[in-house]
Amino acid sequence: MQSATQPAPVSKTKLWAGIIVSAIPALFLLFDGVGKLVKPPFVVEATVRLGYPESVILSLGIVLLACTVIYLIPRTAVLGAILLTGYLGGAVATHVRAGGSLFEILFPVIMGALVWGGLSLRDERLPEHLQSGAQSASVSKKAFWAGIIVSALPALGLLLSGSGKLAKPANILTEFSRLGYPESVILGLGILEITCTIVYLIPRISVLGAILLTGYLGGVVATHARIGDPFAYVFIIPITFGALLWLGLYLRDERLRALIPLRKEK
Repeated sequence: MQSATQPAPVSKTKLWAGIIVSAIPALFLLFDGVGKLVKPPFVVEATVRLGYPESVILSLGIVLLACTVIYLIPRTAVLGAILLTGYLGGAVATHVRAGGSLFEILFPVIMGALVWGGLSLRDERLPEHLQSGAQSASVSKKAFWAGIIVSALPALGLLLSGSGKLAKPANILTEFSRLGYPESVILGLGILEITCTIVYLIPRISVLGAILLTGYLGGVVATHARIGDPFAYVFIIPITFGALLWLGLYLRDERLRALIPLRKEK
């Protein structure tokens, strides 16, 4: 019987297809990251045009390269995909705020789909985990309920946040104006936030929900980082929410522990 902690065997065709699909976004992201380290004039100009100070370019390059390298290491590929999803979510938010074209907004989404699509082809456990009707591997009751509680914390916060965007009280309008977003996007963001959270709360598709919310929270990080908000706004709150989303799943589903191994097998 195939161990839950070992990748299920795949055909050579699917394996190579997965490698090729994964290589497409990886090569682009590596090239993009190196460009941010070298900082040629066109990179500096594009970054400043998007509303970021030149001082953040080097840090963005380091983060992007680190996340991509983690994705390219087979043992940590799923963790790398999660990190890249957050980064690409930030890219989407950046272009939405800047009034970018539909292609500029969707291009990071396409890159994220390729990142996860390549993994799905290379490792049969991932599509099985995302498949509707798949059953969770057994865990102890203590771990299961701990996972439920941990998952509920960010989910409640996101539902409240999304509901606030639907209601659009004066403080929400003021905050979005400060963040540089037009009022017209608030309702759409509220619907998106609530929808992704509901997907996360449905056990059969909770991993998909976590992926979507990771991208959304990446957008929150980028939004606050752009205007130089305090550290808590930029990192602690959205990143903690993201970590709790995945920790809750990790605690209550043995298969996710196999996909994101935190220790070597004996």
